Amino acid sequence: MSAHQVNTWAAASPQGRLDKLSYISPTLPHTHVQIQISHCGLCASDVHLIDGDWGDASVFPQVCGHEVVGFISQLGAEVQGLQLGQRVGVGWYKSACLECEFCRMGDEQHCSALIATCAHGERGGFADYLTCDGRFVFPIPERLTSEHAAPLLCAGVTVYTALKRATRPGMAVGIVGVGGLGHLALQFAAKIGCRVTAFSSTAGKRDEALLLGASHFVEMTGPVDRPVGSEDLDFILVTSAAACNWPSLIAKLRPRGTLCFAGMPPPVTLDISAMMYKTLSVTTANVGGRQDIRDTLAFAAEQQIQPWVQQWPMDQVNAAIDQLRLGHVRYRAVLHNPVAIAPGVFAPAPPVC
Repeated sequence: MSAHQVNTWAAASPQGRLDKLSYISPTLPHTHVQIQISHCGLCASDVHLIDGDWGDASVFPQVCGHEVVGFISQLGAEVQGLQLGQRVGVGWYKSACLECEFCRMGDEQHCSALIATCAHGERGGFADYLTCDGRFVFPIPERLTSEHAAPLLCAGVTVYTALKRATRPGMAVGIVGVGGLGHLALQFAAKIGCRVTAFSSTAGKRDEALLLGASHFVEMTGPVDRPVGSEDLDFILVTSAAACNWPSLIAKLRPRGTLCFAGMPPPVTLDISAMMYKTLSVTTANVGGRQDIRDTLAFAAEQQIQPWVQQWPMDQVNAAIDQLRLGHVRYRAVLHNPVAIAPGVFAPAPPVC
């Protein structure tokens, strides 16, 4: 497979605006595919990488984008189960060893040889093409549109994996935050069959939270009192990055309940003695393994779960980032390339002469 030019949008320095940057891709390995990108989600993690918040995870010029959807335009000779023109997606990581302890467990995201899609010098999906290991490329179910599938590859799999591992129908679940992660968590928890309470510091999100699947809404401007008609909670998923009244939330958990963090709030101090009295657990969520991604896409398609998205053309990526920084996106930002692409119609990149 021939090398070719890839056009991207990159930050040249921390907190910088993104400008056009082109590079020559290497020859396609036999185990890899090239994807012509139609849509790419814009995630808060991308902003952290652009701003240099995560140390050496950012390598400038930084090309972000890890919620990638597009069509296979080149196919390595050893790739199995995929075909040219197929609509596929790629999430936070695009390769791993598949031989270590964690890969064998299906937790590829913990592999020490993990290759992230857009960190540590890898160029991501704010581009027209992406090359990655074909074993980390996922067919998109027909029921999902591309703009709705993109956020599921990071935000969606993060919250669904946490919920599917810890909850079951009939459990009482709290979702803290009605935002990019939380609005998806509300839908997933409700479709699993849980009794869902939404917690938010924004009273104006009550109607949206109820529409998304919550049975109860609690405004968190003060202590979190027991909502009328609500049971104490078996599981609380924190999707917000804001500081909360943690003692009040802890008090909402039933014995053997769990507080799970999917968002990244400031450092948290917990009352261990109060938690010990009820044998409570604290855990975290991450993007899940390859099977978790497949499960997320399949469950979302079957249950008609859709991210609420706002779209911008790829060349307006800076405007989209500005809106995300201001907190004005409800609830996921998605970039799209202007060329109309339909299944089976794709444009292989021209080779470099």
